[in-house]
This record gives sequence, structure tokens and C-alpha cells, in this order.
Amino acid sequence: MLDLGRLRVLRELKLRGTVGAVAEALGYSPSAVSQQLAQLQREVGVPLVERAGRRLRLTEAGEVLAGHAETLLAGAQRAEEAALAASGRVAGTVRVVGFQTALLHVLAPALPRLAADYPDLVVDVLDEEFVRVLQALVLREIDVVITDEYSHLPRPRRPELTSEVLITEPMRIALPEAHPLARSGGPVRMADLAGAPWVTGHVGTNHADLLERTCVGLGGYRPDVRYRSNDLLVILAMVARGGAACLIPDLALAELEEGIVVRDVADARVDRRMVLWTRVGADVRPSVRAVLDAVRCSADDLVDRRPSLIRGAPSRPVPDGLGEPPAPP
Repeated sequence: MLDLGRLRVLRELKLRGTVGAVAEALGYSPSAVSQQLAQLQREVGVPLVERAGRRLRLTEAGEVLAGHAETLLAGAQRAEEAALAASGRVAGTVRVVGFQTALLHVLAPALPRLAADYPDLVVDVLDEEFVRVLQALVLREIDVVITDEYSHLPRPRRPELTSEVLITEPMRIALPEAHPLARSGGPVRMADLAGAPWVTGHVGTNHADLLERTCVGLGGYRPDVRYRSNDLLVILAMVARGGAACLIPDLALAELEEGIVVRDVADARVDRRMVLWTRVGADVRPSVRAVLDAVRCSADDLVDRRPSLIRGAPSRPVPDGLGEPPAPP
């Protein structure tokens, strides 16, 4: 009978491409990965891997077995989850990855009740917005993900994953209080900020892409980005002290910071959505279901306290008027 642990190693090699990446993902040494593959190859009786330069790659037989390994491992996972569901016991570790404001305003408030209700449950939390976060969810490296996405920059959905919009919040313009446009108190046109310095996220982040598209689509110019950070505290400091403008989510609570005023975007509504993801069927595990339910309850409480937020997605999408930005010259 084939060993599920060795099949997992073979599947990981198919997904990750190198022995080193498999070793890192599974917590093995590279030599241990090679030994597991060699043993599996002896059990099957046909070559499963072959050398391609300094790397190992799957043979045709290896590709076939890796495909079956995915089915077998998924079946074993479903059996384990069904047993846990039948027991009703909420225990073990649930690994959650999220972005800063989601962790601050939704997940963190849910933790005390989870700890009180389920003393055998461990919630591991990582503040991260890495690009491959959804792939990590597919690979079972993590269990629950909370991502941000914008009304005109949605993340592609995947058949292996299920998602739901927790909260929709408006994006607003943060300005230093001495800025002339801060004094009127009314909404600000993007075109009127054509000469302003801006602060936004690192290149390639949704926040940076949002600023580029909003300035081009609504204002007709490319933003002069002087400061880049993925840290909210740094971003707010660059507005208050560095004189920068910023497109800021409502939950950043920028209006509470000294030296900053917040104004609505006059041209069109621009929203950010907080999206909850997990693997299809994972909520049969009592531990995962407990975390998901706690996060949903926390989102309910937050929306009740802050009327500017919408629970879930808007019932009728609001056109944002933003198209694709022009190609760089």
C-alpha cells in the first residue's frame, strides 16, 4: 500500500518544482525529500523522477501518480475533517493570514471570545499581504485568509476556494491639515490634486495599483509618488509630516490622527472590500468553522458601530468610472 506521506512529497514536487522548495514547505531536509521519493519509486516499481540538469523533474509516470496523489490526499483530509465534525470538538490549530486593518478591527476583537469558548483551539495569525497568499491556502499551508480588494481590481476566484465579502468600505482622500483643499470640508476632485506628492503601497500592491488607476481614470494624470510603504503608521506619518496626499480606507481611521484631515472623493465612489477565503469544504472542521463564525460576528459588530461601512457587498454595484490606465510612455 502506498504511503500517504510519500505521496504528499511527490505532490509537493509537482506543485513547487524543486526539492529545496518541497523541503522548506514540509519541514524536511533536502536529503530526506530525496530519500522519500526514492522509497516511493521502489514501492511503485517504475521511475517517478529524473534528472534535468541539477534539478529533479517528474517522469510521465510521476505526473500520473502525482495527480492521483492529490485525489488520495484530499480524500484523507475529508475523512479526517468528517471525523472531527462528528466529534464536535473544537481543537487544534487554525492558521489565519490577513492584512493590517482586517486583523486590527475584525480578527483581533474575535480572539478573546474564541479563547474563552474554545480553550483547546489555537489561532495562529500572520500579518501579511504576500502575492501568493491564495496559493498558500490551496496548498494547505494556511487555513483562513482575509484579503483586500478594490471595486475595480477584484482578485480572480478559484474553484478550490470559497470566498465571501465581509465588509465594504469607502476609500477617501487623506490630506495634511494645512493643504488648501483640506479647508473647504467638502469632497475633493482628483484633478485638483494633480500637483500633489502622494504616498502609497509598494509597487505591485493593490494599494499602489489603485492610486495609479484612480489618478489616471478620474484625474487624467499619473501621480507623483514620493513615499511608499505597506505600514499604515508610516503612511499616515507621510501625510501628516511629509505633506503627501493618500487614498486611504475608511478603517484606517486617518481622521483621528493629528495633522490629517479626510475628504470624500468627489468624482466617483471607490470601495475597498474585505474578503474572507478558505478552501472549499474546510468549514466542516469544527475549528475552522468556529473561527469563520467568530470573524463574521466581529464584522457584524464593527458595521453596527461604524455606519460608513457596508456588511457584505453592496446590493447594487456603484460604477467607479475607472478604466485601464494608459501604458507608460
